[in-house]
Amino acid sequence: MQSLAEAPSCVVSSQVTKRKKISPCETNKPAAVLGAARTKEDATGAAAGFLGTNAKSSAALEIDPETGEILGVPKTALMARFERFALQSAARKLLPDSRTAKCLRLRQKGRDIQVVQSKEHKTASYKGLQTCGSVWACSVCAAKISERRRVELKAAIERHLANGGGVYLLTLTNPHHFGDQLAELLAGQAKALSYFNGDRASRKVFASMGCIGQIRALETTHGRLRRVNNGWHPHYHIVLFAAAGLDLVALQLDLAVRWISACTKAGLKAPSIEHGLKLDPGKLAADYVAKWGLDHEMTKGHIKKATDGESPFDLLRAYLANCDKQAGALFRQFAETFKGKRQLFWSPGLKKLFQIGEMTDEELANQQDDKAVLLGTITVDQWRYILKKEARSLVLELAEQGWEAVSRFLASVPAEPPVAVPIRQA
Repeated sequence: MQSLAEAPSCVVSSQVTKRKKISPCETNKPAAVLGAARTKEDATGAAAGFLGTNAKSSAALEIDPETGEILGVPKTALMARFERFALQSAARKLLPDSRTAKCLRLRQKGRDIQVVQSKEHKTASYKGLQTCGSVWACSVCAAKISERRRVELKAAIERHLANGGGVYLLTLTNPHHFGDQLAELLAGQAKALSYFNGDRASRKVFASMGCIGQIRALETTHGRLRRVNNGWHPHYHIVLFAAAGLDLVALQLDLAVRWISACTKAGLKAPSIEHGLKLDPGKLAADYVAKWGLDHEMTKGHIKKATDGESPFDLLRAYLANCDKQAGALFRQFAETFKGKRQLFWSPGLKKLFQIGEMTDEELANQQDDKAVLLGTITVDQWRYILKKEARSLVLELAEQGWEAVSRFLASVPAEPPVAVPIRQA
């Protein structure tokens, strides 16, 4: 039996275009992601006319000159939305029995499928559809939830700094190797974290910092493309709300010693004094933390393009783009292992201190703009057709041009549309 690392990639050759063969993974892609030439065939000539241009970009990768971070091909909001829906469809194929497989596809019980537009942002969205609320597996829900969490974290940081406090980024990691199971690594780290936080010496250090609370994020990457593949690399990012102007050198050394002890006690390999724990100032945190801000690092670690290894959504992108079976298997493992875990953990009472309300991920995913304007309603037959053509993102883009554009597209729906895609109610 092959291991994940040995699983071959299903590379689709460009030489097979003569017979117009389609990669199995390409069936997950919206028409615009496959390019304007395919759009005519897959989403009807009407859709091709509305799009006008190929949604793929030939622009070079954008790289931060200071940090070397790969920022990716410059994207418009339209391209980003196409990618989110395409990634969600890819996740549906990998996780067919999950709630993500039904997200923004099945109707809510007794609800019509509607398209509404935000008065403030002029963006279109769907109402009346089920959402999964998975911040780990669903690219659409993850984008919405993570942005709301980012706003909450940003507000907390700004309020603490305005009150004269200091904010610091604590990063905890431990040695990991190819063959280590993700679930076992997470369990070991959770045990080590419990020992670390409960350790009398650690608590004394935090008290000396004037620490009033913390926000903890769990993140992981995979090193399969690195020169040395060390497998899964889960780690913690922790924002500490403490006093301003602290000497971090001595504090980092003291905490690093306690973290090494906690890892050893938990049965993990002992991290080095140099790499196991880092304590950085919030405003000057290294690399992309400084570039994008501390709040982005905390809430969007699993979504962003990683520079050292691949983030989970990097793996899903590889599966979508190249039918990379190894990437797909790893993403499935990640999604199943992280299911039910919290993206952010706030110290008890910290949200109340900063006057931030409590909302679950599912509540955030279901949240609708009360002031949004109804543009139109989509029938069940029309929705089946939209799903078959993977045109959910396309319909929203057309709706932002005016409902007449959607009506012209929907006019191409066959009188008796295929029924292969079921429309069920929850």
